Amino acid sequence: MTFLAKAAMAVSTTYYFFIFGFLWLGQILGLHNEIWEMFDFPTQPSSPPVWTLIIGLVLTLLALLSLAGAFRGAWSILNGGQDQDFRDLARNLRRMAWGLIGFWIGYNVISAVIPYLIVIGLESTEGFEFGWDPLDLDIIFAITGVVLLAISQTLGRAWQAEDENKHFL
Repeated sequence: MTFLAKAAMAVSTTYYFFIFGFLWLGQILGLHNEIWEMFDFPTQPSSPPVWTLIIGLVLTLLALLSLAGAFRGAWSILNGGQDQDFRDLARNLRRMAWGLIGFWIGYNVISAVIPYLIVIGLESTEGFEFGWDPLDLDIIFAITGVVLLAISQTLGRAWQAEDENKHFL
């Protein structure tokens, strides 16, 4: 089971970095025009302004780096096995939690802001539907992150208690 989880994390991280990297960098280099499809906008004869593409690329990279940080925490937990101490487990859960929360924030900023930025300079936005729902299914990332933060704090206190008991005995 551990192998499957690690493989899924490695494959999905690689996949998302390549797909979204190709999407944004391809737009910047003028190789394709798929950015309109990504946001369900009608295809346009030209790419959005380069500065909006750079902002989109940076925000996407930050979101994906947050997700990779969450995966790193999960990977470390899986590597630690049953013998890891509470402090390491708390640190890895905290890393995973902040990664999930960061990914949720990044995804929502991309979903809410970038569609408006990429249409700057168009003569008309007729036929464009701008929609953003911060409570969409991806809210699970934020909820899970907050729960993992709470668990990591409890494990941190458990480690302190365990450490005090070792010094007491």
